[in-house]
Amino acid sequence: MANTFKIDTKSSVSNAGTSDAATNVVTAGGSATLVLLSCLLSNKTGTSANVDVFLVTNTGDDVFLIKNAPVPAGSSLEIIAGSKIIMESGDILRINAGTASALDASISYLEQT
Repeated sequence: MANTFKIDTKSSVSNAGTSDAATNVVTAGGSATLVLLSCLLSNKTGTSANVDVFLVTNTGDDVFLIKNAPVPAGSSLEIIAGSKIIMESGDILRINAGTASALDASISYLEQT
């Protein structure tokens, strides 16, 4: 079993909603398990922007990790700090910004294949 630390980024997160494929940030591949280590959301605008982080599971029991959380202007919010979230094969992490192009996202994780 190979373990690889990785980071996926998404500049200018979409505000199209959590059901839109454009908001996909991380997808667990067919033979991979991901251990999410950090989800950092940065607001690059001069006004506060809200954010939703949503986990689409391969079992169909989809959940919000955080909903409608404010990210202050010029600031950041880390939602997985100190915790671990496991993504199994086919799971998708989606992020939706309340304001178009206001937020950047950086997701750090360990991929086990």
